[in-house]
Amino acid sequence: MSKYLFPLPVLAVAFWLMLMLMACQPPKPSAQAPTLEVTPLGKEIGQWKVVLSEETKFIVTAPGAKQVRIIYQPVTSVSRQAELALLTTPDAEGKFLWAWKPDPDFTGEVWAEASWPDGTQKSTNKFSLASEEAISLGGNIPLDSIGNSAETNKSARSDKLTGGKISKTSLVAGDHRIWMTVDVPAFRLTLWQNGYEVKTYQIGVGRLDFQLPVGERKATEIIWNPDWIPPDSKWVKDVEPGEKIEADDPRNPLGKIKIRLGNAILIHEASKPSDIGQLASHGCVRMLTEDLYDLSEKIVAARKLPVTKEQIEKSKTNTERLALKLDPPIWVDVNYDTAVVESGVLHLYPDVYKRNKDSLASLRNTLSEQGITSADEAMLKQLLERVNKTQSFVVGLADLKAGRALVAGRQVPLTNVTEPKTDA
Repeated sequence: MSKYLFPLPVLAVAFWLMLMLMACQPPKPSAQAPTLEVTPLGKEIGQWKVVLSEETKFIVTAPGAKQVRIIYQPVTSVSRQAELALLTTPDAEGKFLWAWKPDPDFTGEVWAEASWPDGTQKSTNKFSLASEEAISLGGNIPLDSIGNSAETNKSARSDKLTGGKISKTSLVAGDHRIWMTVDVPAFRLTLWQNGYEVKTYQIGVGRLDFQLPVGERKATEIIWNPDWIPPDSKWVKDVEPGEKIEADDPRNPLGKIKIRLGNAILIHEASKPSDIGQLASHGCVRMLTEDLYDLSEKIVAARKLPVTKEQIEKSKTNTERLALKLDPPIWVDVNYDTAVVESGVLHLYPDVYKRNKDSLASLRNTLSEQGITSADEAMLKQLLERVNKTQSFVVGLADLKAGRALVAGRQVPLTNVTEPKTDA
């Protein structure tokens, strides 16, 4: 007789059956991701959704959660968060409700954090909210942060960001809500105000070995008749690093105006018209003199800066330095988008910085956003081949869908700037 109560084979089978039963048990349902709804909301200004002055309702859907915290991060602080409300009583559908009237200077991100009895915690989507008072003229909103293409690498003109329409306006003096976008492959700088295009300028950008940095920047100062302190860099010639080069010195490459973008990146005058549409600078944006004066004067008018037209006019002929701080700074988005759908038209730009490892895949992604997923690959390759360092290629999406892109599309010069003719 075995000394075991049950034979070993029987124990092995029982153990195997137990494992199988455990494996067949359905997993415990995970907590559903909570959602946040804010209502009512007014119009959108760039990234900001306007919280109307009357009572605002926050609705968090989190079935099974034991509590919900409404969190607010002011736009003026990236490190400070405030708990607006702690909600512990959901309705039968798992919704937590809270009504609140925001303060006049309310501006920032709001989201909810839900907690379940088992210790699970999950956050909702975030809302960028601003009160009517804060977003109105003269309010407390940091005006440099308004813009649709922030934290993306898409052109601000893309239909995905504009909804397919770009509205234009003349500059409104005193309306502080201005920002700028720079489309590197298109050699274009655009000034925007309150969601509308004010003016577009043709530019030159940094050379391949001194690329204009892509991403968000802030314009902090405008200086007329700037001096120049040469950096200790291999491209500096005929001057000494650290030497002060006065405004009227022919060795000064900045010209009549510079706009600081931080980290030694500037918007400044082109040394010659042919700089426009070219990789011409050492990491800066170059503009024609008249365009740079026009841009600076529009900034002055929008921000009501303490400088007169007479002073600006005099700066054109004298060398007196005039500097103005931009407080708050003006938000500037430098993006790198070589395939842009604008108002239903595909614009293909040259990959001037050789950043696109797969231009065909990038083009396909842009088209798929427009619902075009079956375009012929050979045709798309030919479209890309029509782009060169001085010309873009444009074609309507309707023609592309109909297979007429190669016939209906056309090459377009990136700029219309040429060197002025001189007498022989």
